[in-house]
Amino acid sequence: MKVFILLILLILLKIVKSNECNCVLKEYCKPLEVGERIEFIGFSFNSTGNYLNYDYYTVTTIAISYQFNYQIPKELVCKSHENRVRLVWSAIISNNQISNETYRNEFIDTIVETIQMENMDGVIYELDNPNDLTSENSDYFTEIIKKTYNKLKLINWNYQISAKFPFSPNIDFSYNYTEISYYSDYLVLMDYNIGSRITSNDDDDDDDDDDDGYCLASPNSPNPLIEQGVHNFTSTIGIPAERLVLTYPWFGLDFICSNGNFSSVDCLVTKTENITCNDITSFSNQISYGEILKILNDNNIINGGLNWNLQSQSVFFNYYDKQGNIHQIHFDNPKSLFIKVFLTKRLKAKGIAAQSMDNLDFNDLVNSYNMFDTMAYFFM
Repeated sequence: MKVFILLILLILLKIVKSNECNCVLKEYCKPLEVGERIEFIGFSFNSTGNYLNYDYYTVTTIAISYQFNYQIPKELVCKSHENRVRLVWSAIISNNQISNETYRNEFIDTIVETIQMENMDGVIYELDNPNDLTSENSDYFTEIIKKTYNKLKLINWNYQISAKFPFSPNIDFSYNYTEISYYSDYLVLMDYNIGSRITSNDDDDDDDDDDDGYCLASPNSPNPLIEQGVHNFTSTIGIPAERLVLTYPWFGLDFICSNGNFSSVDCLVTKTENITCNDITSFSNQISYGEILKILNDNNIINGGLNWNLQSQSVFFNYYDKQGNIHQIHFDNPKSLFIKVFLTKRLKAKGIAAQSMDNLDFNDLVNSYNMFDTMAYFFM
């Protein structure tokens, strides 16, 4: 009898918690009821208060990637819904555990429960270590999306379900893009960390003792590859551009060059056994947009000033670190981001996204909001 009463109390407690509302208006604690619209998704990884500085007049969806045991600030929920901004989970699924049925079911239940209890609006799934994706695990990934979609839509049709994928389907055909698209409100493409090309001594006519060659520092998010990726989804897979959201980096890639000076265009990174030239992240370090601006504006750091990459339509610059090493940073600023925004409009995609808003330095509100303002051109 005591156990029964305890269970009833726990159920009632859950109901009370799920309906708890500290917003000015009770409606702000309910999932948004908005129809079909174009999107600007801002990904958020910092739970320490940056959300107070986000541009809620421009962004349409905030996707947070906090720990599940982290209590979402009620102010974030209220502020988002007050401004007609969706608040969704950006949830990463373990590729190593996805074959475990118990893991899958518990993961889905946790997502659905969290969304309800925290008064959120949906979820964007992502699979970790997708390079090791097997066809069997791909089916499990599809299963998670399908079951989540059915559960959430049954509770409230306004919940949004989506997933993140490589910028082009030919990167990994293991995903069942067609079925996933059917059980998703849209697909989010990761149009970052995609630029790379190889130079090698093996291509030279003369013999050279250095057979390992070099990797060439290259743009993070080159426009030709972005456009090709969308074309591959629409023509090869048959998913219309209106179902695609293109995610652009608000961070840069920092390469340590083995050649040149602060005015050099080409930056060669010595190739080692730990470096794969086709994986640009294997021979670069990620650096936030805010930190990039600090380097550019630091009088104690020698840099060669901004340069324009005509092919990728993005910017880069060289600088010396304290040890005297020459670096090259490739990134997007408002000028290059503006071109990406209008490329997205020309491709007739459903939306754009920023990875991530926390890469801005909100102590520098002018330069931070220049990035938001540039994304706002997508709605014009």
